[in-house]
Amino acid sequence: MFDIIIIGGGPVGLNAALEFSKDKRILLIESEEFLGGQITKLYPEKEIVDIEDIPSIIAKDYINDLVDKCKNNPNITIKLKEKAVSLKPLNDTIDLATSESTYQAKYIIIAVGLGTSSPRPMGLENENKCSNILYSLQDLYSLENKNVLVLGGGDSALDWTKEISKISEYVTIIHRRKEFRGNFDTIKDIENVIVKTPYIPIKINMCGDLLESLVIRNVETNNEETLNADFVFVNYGNIPLVNTFGLETINNGIVTNEFYQTNLKNVFAIGDVARYENKKYRIQPALNEIKKLKEIIK
Repeated sequence: MFDIIIIGGGPVGLNAALEFSKDKRILLIESEEFLGGQITKLYPEKEIVDIEDIPSIIAKDYINDLVDKCKNNPNITIKLKEKAVSLKPLNDTIDLATSESTYQAKYIIIAVGLGTSSPRPMGLENENKCSNILYSLQDLYSLENKNVLVLGGGDSALDWTKEISKISEYVTIIHRRKEFRGNFDTIKDIENVIVKTPYIPIKINMCGDLLESLVIRNVETNNEETLNADFVFVNYGNIPLVNTFGLETINNGIVTNEFYQTNLKNVFAIGDVARYENKKYRIQPALNEIKKLKEIIK
């Protein structure tokens, strides 16, 4: 019997475990064999700059610090490679069935982020044959002084463009619209970044098992350009496969009220999986959710 079961071992789940463990027994369930979620899996070298108390930190360093604190906390029990399957409310507790066992707690906090997912590809012929088309970046310096094309229009694509521009003079970001969904201020004053909008990729030219160049087309004029590249880094997001445990959902997420309460009593959702009015999808807003939830679960 635990006070709280937290489903999801990404940055939000880890922070929630640390916050609530100050006076409660916590069980942290993670389906992967590692903690850190998508940050560990896809963006370990990314710079994080939106945490109030930390001006700037590399993602893997941030996660490693959280993991160390959780592992050394006697009030936190961690279960890896264990998939949460279903929730069943009882009288004053909730049963959580997993792939390995069944656990009980007074409260459940779902912090699965985007859940299990796969990168969204460009959708071009021979794309899966090119070893220099990337969807995640484990080693930033593998791109040092390389000619890199970054595809995407969100904050992830813009953040990575900024990071790559620090180690290479040859960075081009390509987006299908004129306006970016992410904060363009991230790269607007960087001289060695070329911006190509509104363009889409239409063809891969190969040499052996490598992409040699990418053909792009202007969606307004239909003019085509061929861009040579050492690497193409695709940032089109991921195709999510989220377990929503039979709760009310919208847009692949779990519906909550302004207090992160789902339609099942004492079951809450925070972080990227939560859906409520004026939701913001970055780490600091999720940390604010934890602070607010701490006032609700006492």
